Amino acid sequence: MPDELEYDDPSLIREPMTVIDGNRPGTVLAMLTKMRKSAFQGRQLGEAFEAWKKMIEGDSLICLGYAGSMSSAGMWPLVTWLMERGYIDVLASTSANITEDLLEQMDAHLYRLDADDVDDAELWDEGYYRFYDHIVSAEVYDRLEVGMTGQFIDDLAETWRKPSIPTVRFLYEFGLWLKAKGFARSILATAARCQVPVFCCALPDGPIGEGYDKAVKAEEAPVVDFFKDYKIATDIVDAAVTAGRGTSVIFLGGGVPKDFLQITATGVCSRHGNQDARPHVAAIQITTDNTVYGGLGGAALATECISWGKQSKGGDNVMCFADVTIALPLICQGLLEHFGPDHRRTRPRPLNLAEVF
Repeated sequence: MPDELEYDDPSLIREPMTVIDGNRPGTVLAMLTKMRKSAFQGRQLGEAFEAWKKMIEGDSLICLGYAGSMSSAGMWPLVTWLMERGYIDVLASTSANITEDLLEQMDAHLYRLDADDVDDAELWDEGYYRFYDHIVSAEVYDRLEVGMTGQFIDDLAETWRKPSIPTVRFLYEFGLWLKAKGFARSILATAARCQVPVFCCALPDGPIGEGYDKAVKAEEAPVVDFFKDYKIATDIVDAAVTAGRGTSVIFLGGGVPKDFLQITATGVCSRHGNQDARPHVAAIQITTDNTVYGGLGGAALATECISWGKQSKGGDNVMCFADVTIALPLICQGLLEHFGPDHRRTRPRPLNLAEVF
């Protein structure tokens, strides 16, 4: 029988929330720390911050799943900030999130509007595409698809002579190309510079798919090998587990990016004969999805995922049911205040991207 829970343990007292004195530094850090002793999703946000902080302070390989329409919503500078500080070792993303960050870097403006009082047919007539409560020029977005991604695919057809290419290498080459074109602040250019491998299982679902369709030399371009990506990602996780570092995962949203990173743990287990689980040692998911509909990108963290060997029982597995656009800026600000403006996490990169074939 497990030890009885001492309900009168002073460390378990739920504390009421109060404002933090705004005249002292570290206000967000203090608030997040205080929220851990509050309730509901405020408490879970505080727990998520604490778990993320421990990941950075530890040795594990940190993987980030990046889903939803987050780059169009302006979250992309936080993702590049995390990579630059070494707080992300591996990125798995939707196709849109690793391309729509380019819109603002193409000098386009995304305009806010009232999502409950808008005429979408009128937006079409006036040349705008809508992302719920913000819009962008259709002309600029179409230029991103054809003039940007299509041109890269044409250039890749000239330089890559092998018949196939893994997505992770395709996106590395795209990042180098973007840097050369003056888009060094982009997610892919930052990932290439920081040697962060980027995986995308649904590459056609976004501007890259349209760019490929319109590329002049599409038939001469290498075929993207998604199965090779799974092997490369599993190799990375296997190496971290074998070396004793372990792996941690953070999911912004769910979907395919989350499931892709989760099944690397089951893949490593299978490689070693399915005798012992090789789960991620810690996990955070920030989502507005609900477990009862079978979503969450392949199971809730501290429950179903354990049955699959994806997460470690007793590890830091934090489900925070919140909007990423609220939670992520607060957590990043808290990390800045805790670690300081010049902090860099120095851990060995998982692989040399230039050698991935």
